[in-house]
Amino acid sequence: MSYTAGFAVMEVTVRGVLPIGDMTENETYFILDTAKNAIVGQVVLPKAVKRSLAVALTVKVPSTARSLAIGTFGDGGNFEAASFLRVETPVVGHPGGAVGPSGR
Repeated sequence: MSYTAGFAVMEVTVRGVLPIGDMTENETYFILDTAKNAIVGQVVLPKAVKRSLAVALTVKVPSTARSLAIGTFGDGGNFEAASFLRVETPVVGHPGGAVGPSGR
């Protein structure tokens, strides 16, 4: 069964430019709903890359998630936001056309 089965989801985009360096291992970055203090998603990315590399990843999170941040958890268990990554939520537009009764 899929993680999203039975849940309303929305797609968010994780964007940023990875740090340049010699570290070759990967790091798990957690997407946190800061209003609920709950982990709602995750991505695994390199800790560093040899040359500039921009990323744009689509991640499904619960549609009830509101205030999102991305980062890691430090040794003390505290959430540390990643300064080089951001989470973009979809913009909900207004429907086109007539929306209500006319003033005639």
